[in-house]
Amino acid sequence: GEDPGTDLRGTGMLGLMQMLYFVMDAQMLPLAQEIFKLSQHQTQARPSPFFNFPFCIMSVNITRIVIQALREERLSRECNRRQQVIAVLNDLYAAAFLQLYRLWKWQHKTIADSGFLLKELEFSTKKKPKQLLKSLESYVSRGPAAGGLQHLSPAPGGGRSHQEMDFTGICDPQVELEGEARRI
Repeated sequence: GEDPGTDLRGTGMLGLMQMLYFVMDAQMLPLAQEIFKLSQHQTQARPSPFFNFPFCIMSVNITRIVIQALREERLSRECNRRQQVIAVLNDLYAAAFLQLYRLWKWQHKTIADSGFLLKELEFSTKKKPKQLLKSLESYVSRGPAAGGLQHLSPAPGGGRSHQEMDFTGICDPQVELEGEARRI
């Protein structure tokens, strides 16, 4: 949309911070890359232009679900145990995204299923956060290949057939500033 305020669906800065955490944390990056590849994949199981999903919108929706779980005090025990809140929120966010990945891929979901899938994800995030966190911990300790993640080859004719899809770090581009912008 044109209004970032409505695009963030009530998640505010946390929605952006979790997205950055996901793509910048060394342990989470392989998972983020695989989910991004799946989100862009056109022919994972059957040809359909509706098979892929909007990565960032799903990310914001997962943050919204995590915030709701926190507000409903479903994470209090884990936050108290670890003596941390943001780390628990980030881990639950990544765990929920891992669950979304697995369901989307193995159940051959399409964009038409996304509403139902988000409801299912919301239920498991609120009712079984510890189970999701253990699943993420297992994934991180074993690595992507053992965690049920497989590299997908990009869709034929999709424009990226031989390129590796990768995230660019926010510090990578070197920008030369001119005039007034240089003085700031």
